[in-house]
Amino acid sequence: MNEAPPFRALGPWRWAVRERTLAVILPAPADALGWAPLGGGFRRTRLIVNHQVALDDRVATEAPARRLRRVIRALGLDPRGAVGMMTGADLARVAVTSARRDGLGVGAWCTAGCANALRVGDRATAGSDGVGTINLIVTIDRPLSRPAIVEASQIAVEARTAAMLAAQIPSVRSRRLATGTGTDCVTVAAPRALAGAPEPLIYCGMHTLAGELIGRAVFAAVTGALARAARPPARFVAR
Repeated sequence: MNEAPPFRALGPWRWAVRERTLAVILPAPADALGWAPLGGGFRRTRLIVNHQVALDDRVATEAPARRLRRVIRALGLDPRGAVGMMTGADLARVAVTSARRDGLGVGAWCTAGCANALRVGDRATAGSDGVGTINLIVTIDRPLSRPAIVEASQIAVEARTAAMLAAQIPSVRSRRLATGTGTDCVTVAAPRALAGAPEPLIYCGMHTLAGELIGRAVFAAVTGALARAARPPARFVAR
């Protein structure tokens, strides 16, 4: 019997890919923000997952939160308070990067598929059969104020867009350079401000060290994931 791969360390965070699921475990309760199907919005969490589904898995798309809770339990983890995303991209090709300077650290995990690449402002394509997602998990090791975590999310999306433009991937709709895909998902997490912890950072724009590091880590992660996605993704039958 094959043993499950051990969790690896990236700064204070632990992560592993098991059973087509990327799991990132945070060292302490964190504030997370994103639009994941499980735990979207503002959320207190210690676990963020990104699960690979088969392209024809309608059960997963019709009840994603229920599926993700079941996936998390199967990993031996607690789904309560978890944040979960789904993707059709190959989890074996996840790109993992970090950036650190002056005592501040950021981690980024990205999976990418571009069959659904679009440019912002393209004509709506709801109901199309295109499949492809860029999913991002971004962590920082300092507390952020609520406005700062919103700004951190904006920086992460801007870095993803910069990486897409640098890769010169065309929109499947307009053939102009794509800025993302139609189903991208981003989750940003920062430790909660507890007694004895550093004060939350108030700002997280491009003038700040936090914004710089998020931009660098995300750009590198998305660039790496896009390069790996250039190969045809593995297909499997949903179980």
